[in-house]
Amino acid sequence: MTIYKCPTLGDCERANSGELFERAPGDDLKCPGCGTLLEQQIKRVSTGGPRKPVIVAAVAGVVALALAGGGAGVYYKKTHGAAVESADSAGQAQTQMQASAPAAVAAAPASAVVAAASDAQSPATQAASGIAPSAAEIAALRKSGDAKLAQGDAAGAEAASNDAATKEMIKVAIADIAQGKLDDADKELKDAATRDPKQSLVYYNLGVLRLKQGRTDDALKQFEASFLNGFAYFDEMDKDPDLDSIRRDPRFTALVSKYRAATT
Repeated sequence: MTIYKCPTLGDCERANSGELFERAPGDDLKCPGCGTLLEQQIKRVSTGGPRKPVIVAAVAGVVALALAGGGAGVYYKKTHGAAVESADSAGQAQTQMQASAPAAVAAAPASAVVAAASDAQSPATQAASGIAPSAAEIAALRKSGDAKLAQGDAAGAEAASNDAATKEMIKVAIADIAQGKLDDADKELKDAATRDPKQSLVYYNLGVLRLKQGRTDDALKQFEASFLNGFAYFDEMDKDPDLDSIRRDPRFTALVSKYRAATT
């Protein structure tokens, strides 16, 4: 079993309370409170003796705390886009993380530290299906929103929060696709497109979903919409096995050649 936690402090009561969730491989990875994709916290390993938790996300937690300066951030409601302050419980949970993080880093094996650092640096995470924004991208957007709100730029803060929420929805949809929940993924991606009509990864992953549904013509339309909205993950796209069925299609190769050339 693996331990997960909801990352949407301020948007979800379960995140604010610091509630942890145990999930086995193949289980639904969405928060039962708000539907956001859960973030892995603890991985249990067997060494022949007592089972001990290994905190994989320790390094990322220390970096996030250092950037935040120990304060409770300000987040925004997913459904309304209005700014709200984090609850007191969120600040208490962060304080507890600050106290326990140094010991956790010392106890974590070198492989866990390297894995956490690698994920934080990746510009986009290649998932089992499609292309997902990285956790580092989403965290940077949240931090930007906090900074803009502190500067009195309410519009800029709302835009950054909206972008972060859209990218979280994309991650949830990709998890649904990987689990074969195509209808759920379809709804999540359409909601994300409504929230941010110019987010290129929404249309890219809709294209992947349409391919899985056997709708090649519709998939081509989604890929073109993605390219028109500034898609910049062509290297990741080259490695995405979901596109193997369409790579030699003259219509697809023409689209890629046209828009890839525009980014170089």
